[in-house]
Amino acid sequence: MRVVVFGASGVQGAHQVPVLARAGHTVVAVSRSPKPLLIDGKPIETAAADFSDTEGIQKVVSGADVLFVNLPSTSFNESEPILAATRLIGQAAKKHDVGLIVFNTSMPVPVEVQGIKAQDDRREMRQILRDSGVPTISIEPVVYLDNLLEGWALPPIRDRYTVVYCHKPTLEVSWICHHDVAQLMLAAATRPHLAGRNFPVGGPETVRLEQLAGKLSRAWGRELGFENQTVKDFCEKIGKTMEGRGLEVERIKSQMFKAYTYYNEAEDEPFRIDMGPVLEVLPVRLTGIEEWAGMRKMYSENGYFKYS
Repeated sequence: MRVVVFGASGVQGAHQVPVLARAGHTVVAVSRSPKPLLIDGKPIETAAADFSDTEGIQKVVSGADVLFVNLPSTSFNESEPILAATRLIGQAAKKHDVGLIVFNTSMPVPVEVQGIKAQDDRREMRQILRDSGVPTISIEPVVYLDNLLEGWALPPIRDRYTVVYCHKPTLEVSWICHHDVAQLMLAAATRPHLAGRNFPVGGPETVRLEQLAGKLSRAWGRELGFENQTVKDFCEKIGKTMEGRGLEVERIKSQMFKAYTYYNEAEDEPFRIDMGPVLEVLPVRLTGIEEWAGMRKMYSENGYFKYS
């Protein structure tokens, strides 16, 4: 298959490209400013296309069998340009007779509308792609393990050996890694008869934060503590990181408060996924928490926990 990956330079798309290439598919890695890319010493085709670039999107989609669509978060970005980009991708896919779109929502999209803008936008993107007339499968991950090594989550692990996350003590979470989302998207790409389906996906283990810290401790050979951050504290700290960046801080904080309250308190438990039925139709080998951590070496240097 010839698979065009939108958002290939992002952390999620960057995992999808090698999974596709190593499975023997022809990959086109699309980003705004692509750089030369090698997978196992072999060059990968890259293409430049801004999400507002109608001509560029038409060009990269031409000849594709499948599109992998990863779009920026509307938690921190304006919605309309990203929704407009979704329309351009759908229109290009239809014009060039693309056989299937696999859409990565990058977050849970509950069946019942919660009034959470980022979720509503993802739901609208999914519908735009389907309304284009191109068969579309939606892969909807819960919480990424990889988030622990980025942004606000890494410093407390690195600096004070503590896993801090905005999860209440009893919250059970099916953490998933980017690699496994890529594997599930590939499995979906080879099963076009699943078009129209939405697949909430998680990892093979569902754990509380305390259990997560224990598994990471074993994998990294270093005792880690854990801290169940409150939603209020989380939103306040996130707000401080956004100051001076031209963002609507109070609006974003309000939406994040609503979202993380939902994740922690919802009766439908959006972070808890039974992967048994999913793996029956998308058969892949999922990566356990300790296995994932074992592939990401942590070491102590001058009193800090470093990631390599």
